[in-house]
Amino acid sequence: MIRSATPSDYAPAEAIMEQVQNLHAGWRPDVYRAGVTVLTPDYFGELVHAGQVLVCEEEGSVAGVAIFRERQAGGPVKMERRTLYIDSIAVDEAHRGRGIGRRLLDECKAIARQRGCCGLELQVNALNARAMKLYREYGFGEKSVNMELNF
Repeated sequence: MIRSATPSDYAPAEAIMEQVQNLHAGWRPDVYRAGVTVLTPDYFGELVHAGQVLVCEEEGSVAGVAIFRERQAGGPVKMERRTLYIDSIAVDEAHRGRGIGRRLLDECKAIARQRGCCGLELQVNALNARAMKLYREYGFGEKSVNMELNF
């Protein structure tokens, strides 16, 4: 079941976010820190209060989380557009491969449509092949590519 998060979802949501943070730290230890708190209780509370967190509950426990916000872009050289930006989407490692990420995306898409947004946007780590596969299968395409030159 996908639902809006409540403050009582903090501990399982943070545990899932830490799992993903540690994956990122394994791929890019030069960028990401392992073993850190990703969401403080206060920040999670702010996100919950703003209605910007979804959880997927399975068998009475939180199995996935999505954090999102509306984003307005545009100006002198770009067209005005409002999107629903997914800051984070994460599934507990014990529940991966069961369609939870897709269900969270479905709910984000429904929210975006309800709010009159023109689409969904997110970023994905270039080394996260599993997530990239899901997003491509869902219909996401590349908007831009961030590149880096490290010294």
